[in-house]
Amino acid sequence: MAKSKRTSVRLTLQQAKLILLAKAIEESNDAHIKWTSADAEAASLRAAHTVGESADAVKLLTERAKVVLRTASERGASTTISTKARLPQFFSPLFVLLAFVLGALTDRIASPEYIVNLLSPPYWGVILWNLVVYIALFCCAIGLVGTGTNRFALPLRSSLNAFVQKTSYGTLRRSGFKSHFYSEWSSFVAPLIRMNVARTLHFAALFFALGIIVSLLVRGFGTSYWAGWESTWLAESPESVKAFIDYTYGLIPAVGPLPPMPDLAQIVEMRADRLPYLETPVSAAPWLIRMMILMGVVVIVPRLIFACFDTWRMNRFKAQTSLSIESSYFENILVQCAQDAVLGNLLIVTSSVNRPLRDQTTSVLCKHWGSAEDSVVKTIDFDDEEANVPAVPSGPRKPIVLVWLDGIETPEEEVHGAVIERLRHAYESEGAAVFAALLDMKEFAQRFSSMPIRIKERQEAWEALSNAHQLKLFVLRDSSESQLEAIKTIRAWAAPRISSDQNISVTDTDKKEMNNEQ
Repeated sequence: MAKSKRTSVRLTLQQAKLILLAKAIEESNDAHIKWTSADAEAASLRAAHTVGESADAVKLLTERAKVVLRTASERGASTTISTKARLPQFFSPLFVLLAFVLGALTDRIASPEYIVNLLSPPYWGVILWNLVVYIALFCCAIGLVGTGTNRFALPLRSSLNAFVQKTSYGTLRRSGFKSHFYSEWSSFVAPLIRMNVARTLHFAALFFALGIIVSLLVRGFGTSYWAGWESTWLAESPESVKAFIDYTYGLIPAVGPLPPMPDLAQIVEMRADRLPYLETPVSAAPWLIRMMILMGVVVIVPRLIFACFDTWRMNRFKAQTSLSIESSYFENILVQCAQDAVLGNLLIVTSSVNRPLRDQTTSVLCKHWGSAEDSVVKTIDFDDEEANVPAVPSGPRKPIVLVWLDGIETPEEEVHGAVIERLRHAYESEGAAVFAALLDMKEFAQRFSSMPIRIKERQEAWEALSNAHQLKLFVLRDSSESQLEAIKTIRAWAAPRISSDQNISVTDTDKKEMNNEQ
């Protein structure tokens, strides 16, 4: 398991979905699921033991999410949830189809009947618009425009992105944890939505150009068209028209059916108002081919490349995206699991004296530790020196053994001291287990709640006994929160000792820890 602190992890979109869905269940306080801190502790422990100490954060969080979802399902919650953005599913095809239809109608708007206008404003407007977009995208790519995730926030793209982002998951929202999930999921997949919008716009521009080409092709069937030009501002300046045609259409080599560029005299004769009076008007076929080639080179091919690039980016995002783990939610899980991964099962050894309150407390402690098979309580007769010591719990990890000391009892060296040494010999020999003591002060504190001095004296007496035997002592007080905190403290204390495979002794640091717990 990774030890260094990381701000984010790389994972698949499906893994992110599982993790964020589990996070929503834990943070939403859904009354139907009734998720508790004990459930969270148990899920972390189960996941840590499943993946092992060497697992990375992604594997750990994914496994833990599966445990959380499985637990929620067992409690009747439906954890099957759709993350497909509904709007793009029909918005994108519809938007592209509309672009194609508009493209097919566009060139006819500015072309006279029977004439293919070589200076068609719609046609050249499309060419110019795409060139401007390419320049803008280039400036965005090199950082001249925009910053960070918004560096490609062009006006049309930004408007469509905001619309799709707002409406993609609005109809899917529910109450409880699902509402919480969709709120966070919408923000998480925002980059994917931006890529989808960008790809849609590239396909729309591509099909708009295809619509124009289809319109040009249709003109050649069933009707004889002439090639000419018309302009209000350039009507008396054929030289400018010739220069424009040479530097645009002239970029296409005159090969095959494509004749060379016309001279100035031919340009003059191709003016729209003179074409009807020509004996042999200029055929529009070669010019239509040139127009289609220009449209393909300037619009269709680049837009197709951009669309393919965005598709690749979307697939890459789904296969490997980034999830921030800087929040306290992930930090607490990773810290706890780093401890839990090295921890084995819990064995609590108690006195055979009947204490109903003690039994209730040990049951809660075992629940906080993990699942039922992760912990066990055994009793022995503290007064019987020949009593068999409970066996060390089996498992791939070193277990933790806690001897239960009852604050009701007065600590006695002959009884409690002897039991501690006997258990220490049994569990610490050859590093069989991590051994510590758990002092239950709840019942004693309840009986003498009006005498805090006596409570303090009794606790100090037990601490003196544990120090004399170099035994780490954990104290339980009179609250349920104390039980959970005790388990957390025990885990945090035991984990590094198991990892380093060191023998346990009460060092100065341990004594400070015990004093702080008081």
